Amino acid sequence: MQVIHSIVRPFHQLLGLQKIQADETYRLLAFVVELPVDEGLLLYNTMSKAMVLLSEDEVALMNSDLRSLPQLIELWFAVPLSHDDGLLSRQMRQVAKLIRKPGKGINKYTIFTTTDCNARCFYCYELGRPRIPMSEATARKVADYIIGHCNGQAVGIEWFGGEPLYNKPVITLICRLLRESGVKYHSSMVSNAYLMDAETVEEASADWMLKRVQITLDGTERVYNRSKAYIYKDVNAYHRVLHHTELLLDKGISVNIRLNIDMHNADDLLLLADELGQRFGGRKRLTVYSHPLFGVNMEKAAVNDAEKRKHVYAKQRQLMERLRQLGLTAPVSLQRYVKSGQCMADNDRCVTILPTGHIGKCEHYSDNHFVGHIDAEGLDAEGIREFKELHDDIDACAQCVSYPDCIRLRLCENIAKCYPEDRADKLEGIRQGMAANYQKYKQQNHEIQD
Repeated sequence: MQVIHSIVRPFHQLLGLQKIQADETYRLLAFVVELPVDEGLLLYNTMSKAMVLLSEDEVALMNSDLRSLPQLIELWFAVPLSHDDGLLSRQMRQVAKLIRKPGKGINKYTIFTTTDCNARCFYCYELGRPRIPMSEATARKVADYIIGHCNGQAVGIEWFGGEPLYNKPVITLICRLLRESGVKYHSSMVSNAYLMDAETVEEASADWMLKRVQITLDGTERVYNRSKAYIYKDVNAYHRVLHHTELLLDKGISVNIRLNIDMHNADDLLLLADELGQRFGGRKRLTVYSHPLFGVNMEKAAVNDAEKRKHVYAKQRQLMERLRQLGLTAPVSLQRYVKSGQCMADNDRCVTILPTGHIGKCEHYSDNHFVGHIDAEGLDAEGIREFKELHDDIDACAQCVSYPDCIRLRLCENIAKCYPEDRADKLEGIRQGMAANYQKYKQQNHEIQD
């Protein structure tokens, strides 16, 4: 048996090697993923992050009696029949939180420059919310808040909206004030990129320290222009946004393109993938991914309709495969740490700041669930605790290989439910990561032997 990846901290620190008990019958841990390869069978433990390769003879031994492969037991790939896999996983998550130094201060800020937007997307979750721009006075207070709460450390800022470029002056102002105070920073942005012209790209690179932009494309020219429904009528928005994407890439700023897929645009997105491949194929710093959209109105009903949901997910898998063939997807890999948190919402070092100066914990909550204000010292401990509350486990959790990395926050609507298609997609992603890591392992070993 070859050990491709060893057990990670804190798993190894806390448990070490598992002792073999002569009177126990063993089974594979629920969190073990199998992947056949030419040389045998890969096993990956999503809890301990260890991966091993078994030969064909060892696979036969595993299938007959796991105790004949004691190393599998020692490395926690196999456990006694009565073992509580889920409990151990939750304990590991808690230990990971304790071991990792929490750090002092707040060093990640999602700043809403405005809740207004120059597009009118039919699926926007912010529809109906007040359209409020951040004032210059508030922007100055935001900079003061960052300076006073970053504990002298470098900070990461994500510019958000609405459309963040719809109120570009406050970005420039906040960045200037941070520089003048000696605060190191870098930034990213979620934008439709309509306003990301050449002059803005230059300023973003030089002054905003912009490193990455996420842009959503809903389809080819006709579908995109219709679904975005920009307030401007004199310019072809689709061509404008693609041109601005090129400007960003030419400046060395990474672009992550998100393709929202639903019942109606799935086939058109395949055409868009081909167009993106022709225009951006081979470009560094550009990646494309797809996300099932069950946003509003009839699409909310679609996610609860098993057949419609299966249709959307099947189309998404087809789209992702096309994107992989075109070389537009991000490289796959395996996670090499025990996950202790889900996102900014349950991370004490992250906050959102709204145009009104209110402080929140999640960009999806732009009009409620605030935990503070930039004019007041301290944050609401009860509100922060609420963002960390978890959904109860469902029956599928007990045998889900993704469970060790699945943190279902109660206030997150995106993960309120877990469907079989979600679990299948996660499993496929793990297997792709296993294959990629194993190829890398073989290549490194070949280079050493040479």
